[in-house]
Amino acid sequence: MKYRIIVLVLSGLFLSGGLIAQETPQEKGLEVITMDAIEAQLSFLASDWTEGRETGTRGMYLASDYIASMLKFSGVPGGGDMGRPSRRAMARGIITPPERTYFQNFTLLETLPGGESSLGIIKGDREFVFQENVDYTLRASSSTAVSGELVFVGYGIQSDEFGINELSGADLEGKIAIRLYGVPGQSDENSVMYKKFMEDRRAAYTLIRNKDNALREMGALAVIDINLDIDIGRITGEFIDDMEMSPNESSRNTDFARLRLDDTDSAPQLISISGGHKVAAAALAGSNIDLREYAEDAAAGLKKFKPVEIKDARINIKTEVNKRRVNVRNVVAMIEGKNKDEFVVIGAHMDHMGMSGGRIWNGADDNASGTVGVMTIARAFAATGVQPERTVIFCGWTGEEKGLLGSEYFTRNPVISDMDNCKFYINFDMIARDSDDDEEGLGVGVTYNSNYPEILEMCQTNVEDYDLKMNYNYRAQEDPRGGSDYTAFTANGVPIIAFMAAMHPDYHSPNDEVEYVNWDKMLDIIKLGFLNLWEVANK
Repeated sequence: MKYRIIVLVLSGLFLSGGLIAQETPQEKGLEVITMDAIEAQLSFLASDWTEGRETGTRGMYLASDYIASMLKFSGVPGGGDMGRPSRRAMARGIITPPERTYFQNFTLLETLPGGESSLGIIKGDREFVFQENVDYTLRASSSTAVSGELVFVGYGIQSDEFGINELSGADLEGKIAIRLYGVPGQSDENSVMYKKFMEDRRAAYTLIRNKDNALREMGALAVIDINLDIDIGRITGEFIDDMEMSPNESSRNTDFARLRLDDTDSAPQLISISGGHKVAAAALAGSNIDLREYAEDAAAGLKKFKPVEIKDARINIKTEVNKRRVNVRNVVAMIEGKNKDEFVVIGAHMDHMGMSGGRIWNGADDNASGTVGVMTIARAFAATGVQPERTVIFCGWTGEEKGLLGSEYFTRNPVISDMDNCKFYINFDMIARDSDDDEEGLGVGVTYNSNYPEILEMCQTNVEDYDLKMNYNYRAQEDPRGGSDYTAFTANGVPIIAFMAAMHPDYHSPNDEVEYVNWDKMLDIIKLGFLNLWEVANK
């Protein structure tokens, strides 16, 4: 009898947890980050049903509805705009405060070519007049007319990271820059600069994407890009017939539309022109600038460049655009913290390239993968059953492919408090593929603030403690900026960590499909994101 009593007492102790270690919140969260969960979500988000998820389109709205429904299913409350009180409750005389929806709604300005733009190059007493979408294509934010002298700026690169500054000493105020498209060596795989840029293709792409910013800051009115490696007849423009036997197999992107946030500043943005050989020949006639020779020297890393003013040349540009407003939305969910005003954010852009050339650009890696990561981590936080110390906001951004627009709107209009109370941001962008030279399939790029070394320590500790098998390439920058949504947060002084698995040949092509995903890598990145977010939410 005594023996039975002892056994019962000990059993009670075990059942009450007295002698058994309890599951930690992190372990509870990790249990719901499963292969089945990410495969199921990614397979739908990157399916043809969402039509490439282009910002402002039916496919994007369908995708965002799906994301919101999954967040609600996971038990994570909405964190977006305030909804309306329940009509049913009001009819019964019950007054309830409105709840937050899962959407942060706003509008963007869409600009389309108006058909009456012109480009004229004046040399001496003669003017060469070119036709839009035949000799050149144009991007402009408003209808305007500008005129200015011409300055050749090489590739227009200003980068400490790659040791190039082609804008040093340039006087661009009120002038028009002419430059070579892309980066040195981009068409010569054996060149010194090609190899240098290919060592970090993400950084190279970010550099290209941000080249206009420096020109704008230096007061340039417009920029003319010359691409030596492609004939004007092969680039985006108006075509009577592209002569392809199977138009639905074409990969040509024929979208002319541009989207931007509507600023109170009425000053026009930098006008961007893509020109062919005829435009280059007219602009540079008599200047002794040989673009092909310059490109070859630059590819070899030999060029010590100074900007060159093109004498006796003046450019007249007239733009005409049509505008309309487009309704768009971010997806926002939120778990309120004990300190509800301080918050941390995790986000990924939901949008991709849409449909073009008869094909759907499904963007499985870019960035359905990152979006699934955010959705899965939201579910993991709910599964912990623990209220975090800080409020945690889970975001799916719209408009990243149009210029990081959704994240910028959020930082201008945070759903709670203000950006001074935003303590950390985690970004997922392309977390599911391997680079060409990653034979093991373990490479992951991680960007973080160099002035916060504890970020690196946090990552390394979590990788080791939870046996996450990855080759993490940690890149520290004092003020990380680039072609993804963390830029809006670093601009507001928020420390960040950004995950990206790899640049790959299917980037921004219709071939970015689910079948090429490295599921093991994606799963481990999501686990590390959850562990990091849990830590910053509770410290």
